[in-house]
Amino acid sequence: MGHWVYAFSGCPELDDQQHVGHEAEPGAAIVRERPGDPGIVDGYVREGLDEVMMVARYRWVASGDPASVTPAVWRAAGAPPLS
Repeated sequence: MGHWVYAFSGCPELDDQQHVGHEAEPGAAIVRERPGDPGIVDGYVREGLDEVMMVARYRWVASGDPASVTPAVWRAAGAPPLS
């Protein structure tokens, strides 16, 4: 078995990037939390998974208000809507 390739796109501060990852299947979201304050600041949510080519494609979730980022990450993880 090979390693997954993580393809990241949409971040306004960075060019699109690719990184070689672990052998385990990639998760639904990769996020960064605000230091010292609860809540997700920004990150990437998985928008596609090619199991044959072992490529996981992620798109940017805009930074800013954690109230707008958290629901997007929650949906990407396949969880029920937050109430």
